[in-house]
Amino acid sequence: MDKKYPKEICGIVGKANVGKSTLFSAMTLAPVEIGNYPFTTIKPNRGVTYLRINCVCRELNVKDNPKNSKCIDGNRFIPIELIDCPGIIRGAHKGRGLGLKFLDEIRQASALIVVADAAGATDSDGNPVEPGTGEPVEDVKIVEEEVSHWVTDILYMDWPRICRIVENRFGELDEELWKKLSGLGISIESIREVATELGLNHHRPSQWTIEKLYDFSSILIKKEKPIIVAANKIDMKEARRGVEKLKNAGYNVIPTSGEAERILRLASEKGFINYLPGDREFKVLDESKLTNAQKKALEKIYETVFKPWGSTGVQELVNTAYFNLLQYIPVYPVEDPEKLSDHDGNVLPDVYLVRKGSKPRELAYKIHTDLGRTFLYAIDAKKKIRVGEEYQLRWGDIISIVSAAKEA
Repeated sequence: MDKKYPKEICGIVGKANVGKSTLFSAMTLAPVEIGNYPFTTIKPNRGVTYLRINCVCRELNVKDNPKNSKCIDGNRFIPIELIDCPGIIRGAHKGRGLGLKFLDEIRQASALIVVADAAGATDSDGNPVEPGTGEPVEDVKIVEEEVSHWVTDILYMDWPRICRIVENRFGELDEELWKKLSGLGISIESIREVATELGLNHHRPSQWTIEKLYDFSSILIKKEKPIIVAANKIDMKEARRGVEKLKNAGYNVIPTSGEAERILRLASEKGFINYLPGDREFKVLDESKLTNAQKKALEKIYETVFKPWGSTGVQELVNTAYFNLLQYIPVYPVEDPEKLSDHDGNVLPDVYLVRKGSKPRELAYKIHTDLGRTFLYAIDAKKKIRVGEEYQLRWGDIISIVSAAKEA
């Protein structure tokens, strides 16, 4: 089993030239190409970023020895994987721009971070325009529409065959659709629910119009791959109006400045400032080591980002995607519930991300297949009590798994 990452991955998508690559680089400090022109990214990028939580070491006043994560001043940083894909423009499903060539790369994404140009500094094709003249809400709609067209086309190309199978009673519609969409991680339960919600005839799919098929695909993809909007470029004064527009349109919005975050992480890495991702302030360590240009850049970040917005929003974005959208919680497995350690004596060595509502056996399987198979019960190391198989894990639980192998 992979100890580092949860099964679910967030995909970063968006119209061309909205700052996706800058945001991705800020999150991961990966060396991707960044430029002020459409289609800078010509192949998907993968990278690792970190979720930030308050570590239980602070709560329990113990010194930890993390192995699969990092702990800095009581802040636990948990690695997760991200996918950054090239810009999408309206008409991509018809082959405009780069088409949907790379959309296949985000099939496995369980949630989408849609980057919008909150400053309205790009047109619908991603070309630079006068700030404030672009429409950030359209940035999100373009992505939603193109992804919906993509799913519609996947189904439509095989629709006659699906209709024959279902209407000749050789198969059930939901099962046929599930087979067709299984590569996208679509559940059969959601297929049934959406078809019923739209009042579509499960037995006569030939009566579905292409418009109904599009509506079905649109609702299905929103249900299965929920989105969070990164309202990017908040360092520009025109962004405030754009952020409000996105919120008023009903989107889950996090104001961000990928460029500010990238500069701060690089400055911190070089020892110029004291800054952790998600901090609401940064401190210059030795001003004499900074050039005038570097001083001005940091002053600008303070004046245009921290002062009006409180932070760059980047850490909040990734935290919200995983903890709110995908409903993960952090749990600390240990072997010794008294010492809170593994067999080597490392205190609170690992933190695992599990879905809210998960139970101890599921955690055991995440750690190792044999541990899940021989699971007997678990111990809540905080409360020093035994918990059964039906116990629902909670945020920050410290759990020791007892298996038949251990008992033996």
